[in-house]
Amino acid sequence: MDMGERFCYRCGISEEEGGPLIDGLCQVCFRKENPVLQLESEINTELCQNCGSYRKNGVWVDPKSYELEELIFEVADSALLEELSESLDERVRGFEVVPMEELDGIKELPVGRALVSFQPVDWHIEYFPAIITYEVRVKARIHELQRELHDEKKYVTVYVRQTVCPRCQKFLGGYFEAILQVRAEGRPLAEDERKAIGKLVEEKVDEIMRKDRMGFIQDTIEKEEGLDFYMGSTSAARKLAQAIKDRFGGSVSEAYELVGTDRQTSREIYRTSVSVRIPRFRRGDIVRDMTGNVYEVERVDGKGLGMRDLSTGESEHRDWKTVRREGVEAVEAEKREAMVTSIGRDEVQMMDMETYETYELEKPNFEVKEGEVYEMAHLGGRRYFLRRKSY
Repeated sequence: MDMGERFCYRCGISEEEGGPLIDGLCQVCFRKENPVLQLESEINTELCQNCGSYRKNGVWVDPKSYELEELIFEVADSALLEELSESLDERVRGFEVVPMEELDGIKELPVGRALVSFQPVDWHIEYFPAIITYEVRVKARIHELQRELHDEKKYVTVYVRQTVCPRCQKFLGGYFEAILQVRAEGRPLAEDERKAIGKLVEEKVDEIMRKDRMGFIQDTIEKEEGLDFYMGSTSAARKLAQAIKDRFGGSVSEAYELVGTDRQTSREIYRTSVSVRIPRFRRGDIVRDMTGNVYEVERVDGKGLGMRDLSTGESEHRDWKTVRREGVEAVEAEKREAMVTSIGRDEVQMMDMETYETYELEKPNFEVKEGEVYEMAHLGGRRYFLRRKSY
């Protein structure tokens, strides 16, 4: 007997026949003693019966599909994959999921690499808990002396149960963290503004909730002076406030109210009120600056005011800083209709359509014709052309 010959300590086969030996084991015994797939035969997972979200790597996420059958398989697949990543031999440094038919042809892999395939082989998903049994197969190499890859198969059953996620528990319990108040300066919000703000908020909340699951609107209260949105998260309320300011202009401020103490941490809990005040100006308003120039507001947005000088007919845009610096203020102007009755070299004669009173005005720098009717603004003893009326 060759004293230099080595044998597998588990099955006794010689190294020549069953080797090379790895840690004293023949090739077959090494693979048997060092299984790479250490998956439990049962896995439990949950999905929220209210919103369809499920826990992924410890965080609740929204599903890709809300169609119930697809959703159940998505949740089960995710749970299986997560369990797999935690139950492969520690010498596997990385794995890739491939289709089952692709796995058959794999004969070589670098050390520390694994390929995983899984497919459902039996299921019932008509009622909860939904039960899906998977066939899981893994090929891997964990030692450089390994001649054949680990090739292991296991059947694993995933139970998908229903629960209510923490966000929905809070939402269904009436929870809110902040109030977003939308008002207009010195006037109630107009109906068209309410609709436009509501639409903007709806679009923005969809966007916010992709990243902030607590960014929901708990309630919307219509008030005489404006709108109140009860929000699940303060950061979502701040983002919405900024979006409204960007679209409509105005200013944002915050106030805090002490609402209690956290029983676990003894920290004080504050509720935030985020207020957006959109400008008092509306399209069609007559405004005057501190030098006495009179304008009609043509546009109001996040950047400033589009205004038409009623003396020259010229349109211009002023940013909000300039509007404030130049003391632009809305003024009460009476709007009346008048007809052009005659046109001189430098003046036009007008007739008030209600009182038939006639008056003369400096000829405007746009073309007017006899018989045309204009809407006029009466302000401080002066009259300004607004627009031609079409009948």
